[in-house]
This record gives sequence, C-alpha cells and structure tokens, in this order.
Amino acid sequence: MPPAKVRINQATVKRLGVFPPVDRDLQRRAYRVQAMAQGRGPVRSGEYVRSIGVKRAPGKLGGWRVEATARHSWWVERGTRPHVIRPRVKKALFWPGAAHPVGKVNHPGTKATHNLAEALELAARGNTNV
Repeated sequence: MPPAKVRINQATVKRLGVFPPVDRDLQRRAYRVQAMAQGRGPVRSGEYVRSIGVKRAPGKLGGWRVEATARHSWWVERGTRPHVIRPRVKKALFWPGAAHPVGKVNHPGTKATHNLAEALELAARGNTNV
C-alpha cells in the first residue's frame, strides 16, 4: 500500500483564527490561562497578579494574548542577576527595620517565576490545580 499523503492548506489554517467558533474557543482557553497565572503568581503587593489580563492579539489572523502589564512583570517572569542598589535622590537608603541608613545594598538577585509559561502549560494539559 502506498504511503498516505497529507497536504495542509496553510491559507485555511490561518483563517481558522477568525472563524467565530474557533475564536470563542481560543478566548475561553486564554481566560483559563489567565486564571491559572493569577492563581499561581507571586502576591507580594498584588500588582503583578492584578495586571495579568487577556487581550485580542494584533493582526488579521485573530487569536488572544495573555500578558502581565505591571511595570515589574519582566523581572518577575525572568528574574534578575545580583546587582547593587544605590540611592537615586537622597544620599542614603533607609527602610523600616534597618539599623541605619546605607549608601548601597548588594541585592542577591531574584529567581525567575516563569509564571505565564507554566500557566499556559498547565492549562494546555487540562490541569486545573492552582
């Protein structure tokens, strides 16, 4: 028996994103990813988690995007290397609980959370445990 041949019509595949039933399904899946990301995200101030939202993807092909828009989202997702924190306005840094003002702080860095990517993977597997 000869091998089966499959020919994929790329133009049709591209148009599926704007086909209403497919678009509704993609939107529903995006909201599921959003819920998972909000449920697993770090909640130090709550700003990052509150900023996770769903938007229509740009372009003619349709689709949906889940993104975190808080100013510090990049660092929460990707982490930071160790770095020095210096005062910007004053001559020293001080915070409640510090013994005295200091001229600089050696920050150890922050571990990346990869929260959005992990929420996408969990939602794709159908895992709803947050």
